[in-house]
Amino acid sequence: MPDAHSRSADEGAPATQIADVTCRSLASALAQRCADLHGMDVEVARTDPGPPVKIQVRCGDRFEVGLRVAVEHVGGNVYDVFCTIEEGASCRLTYSRPEGAGAPLPLCPRLGRRFSAFVLEDLERRLGRWHLRGEED
Repeated sequence: MPDAHSRSADEGAPATQIADVTCRSLASALAQRCADLHGMDVEVARTDPGPPVKIQVRCGDRFEVGLRVAVEHVGGNVYDVFCTIEEGASCRLTYSRPEGAGAPLPLCPRLGRRFSAFVLEDLERRLGRWHLRGEED
């Protein structure tokens, strides 16, 4: 039986396009959120185009974590985006593709904020806010 979280979009935009806009939205929002909350720079890079897409989030020597993003077409212009942190939590987000075809999909700030909040919350829980801030004993 195929993994429901790795099915590609069978209609509308290909799953890779939805995964791409999700990754770009995460990178933008997570960079801003980490800078605001913890004064740190992060790098977000795709390591495998998938499906599912694999992403590496890195902050110097403070942490490095892998993410998995899978997209499933729900119907019409709606997609479920399944996000899993390696050895961590999972969540499901929803992406509604703008009408019109052909153009690259724009960033989705709301999706990026929700995705970055999920990632950062799990990292804070696992690593502790102290470690993320880089404070000494």
